[in-house]
Amino acid sequence: MADSKTGSTGWNAWKAWETIKLETHQVYPELGLITLNRPDNLNALNETLITNFNQCMDFLNHALDCRVAILCGAGRLFCAGTDMKRSKEEAKQHDWTHFPDKVKQQWQVQHELSQMFVKLRSIPQPVIAAVHGAAVGGGMAFANASDMVVASREVRFINAFIKIGLSGADCASTYYLPRILGFHRSAELLYSGRDLSAEEAYQWGYVNILVDKPEETVPAAVAFAADYMLTKSPLGLRLTKEAVNNNMDSPSLEAALKIEDRNQVVCSQTDDRSEGVSAFLEKRRPKYGPR
Repeated sequence: MADSKTGSTGWNAWKAWETIKLETHQVYPELGLITLNRPDNLNALNETLITNFNQCMDFLNHALDCRVAILCGAGRLFCAGTDMKRSKEEAKQHDWTHFPDKVKQQWQVQHELSQMFVKLRSIPQPVIAAVHGAAVGGGMAFANASDMVVASREVRFINAFIKIGLSGADCASTYYLPRILGFHRSAELLYSGRDLSAEEAYQWGYVNILVDKPEETVPAAVAFAADYMLTKSPLGLRLTKEAVNNNMDSPSLEAALKIEDRNQVVCSQTDDRSEGVSAFLEKRRPKYGPR
């Protein structure tokens, strides 16, 4: 039975891990759906989910037929953050947790965790987070690292790390939030860990598209991607994300322009350029190849 929270009707199975599911859209096969799939545990992050998510990102990094990815969570909410009840026995299944020194072990766990948010930004597909219920701690970090956010009105975004005796700076939150929200609003969330409602997040510009019901989040993301992203050159879209990633930290205007100039020269020589111009002049949807 389809999960009403993720709108998974209309998707074909593509690849699956124990806690991550990857599907392709039946109408738009260039569109991929990544589902955090621990619904009985509110999609909380344990060692298995961390491993599986990194494996999924490694897979998508080479899956160039997939042009846009949507990230969602199965069940009641998007992601509850770190699994505070995860078992030591479960953790021992992963080689990267095998350190006799607890400091080294925790460092490695933290490293594997943080790599999820590096890889989410590094994959060539723009990522739309479709959030329902709540995005807490690492769950909010997934939204931070995505290219766009669609949320339903009941959602709460919570940078919760500081509420459990830790620093509020975790999972790249101090990198992404100031770039999305600016210094003062980011500091407010990082220092307090307070709930940010979907309505307020939309007003702040953190949420791109606000929908009324949880089951509308994925369809809204699909509609935006189909209308505005899959109609663009596949290479052009990938290189645009690459330029955004590089130019967020560009040391100068000249350095940013060099990346943009290179991208335009490369794209102008592709078959997609000819098809894009023809489609524009003929007022039709362009027909690009899958790559």
